[in-house]
Amino acid sequence: MKDRAEGQPDRYCSEAHENPVDGANSFHPEEAYQNWEEGKGLISTLFKTRDASSADEMGRAILWFHQLLFWSNGSEVDLSDWQKAVERLELKPHNVVDRLTFIQENPRLAHSFLQLQELFEEQWKRYAKDRAMKSIKKGSTSNVGVE
Repeated sequence: MKDRAEGQPDRYCSEAHENPVDGANSFHPEEAYQNWEEGKGLISTLFKTRDASSADEMGRAILWFHQLLFWSNGSEVDLSDWQKAVERLELKPHNVVDRLTFIQENPRLAHSFLQLQELFEEQWKRYAKDRAMKSIKKGSTSNVGVE
């Protein structure tokens, strides 16, 4: 059995379950993505220098991804049975459960970091596209009957 500190984000679960700044029903995927953007440089440096603390930083980054994934779907972060919870989400990268499982089990591998980068980019694009489509639909319905 793997040591949780080596591959599982459980030690940061309380961080993932914290409510966003402005309230319990307010989700801000932008916060999770911003955390990633600010933290990925450090993680990259840790991998380049083969620093063992890269696994700890990967644990935080994995939680940021969970936040982005759930919040971009308008849901609270649910890590109790995250695989099933993720399967129910509408906006998600292809094979996200398999890919994220690999990352969580192998946080010290540089390939895990690269895969996590890809997941962040894919989810962010899906979220941005979804917001754009909703904005277009909202704009077209508010103009109905206006001449």
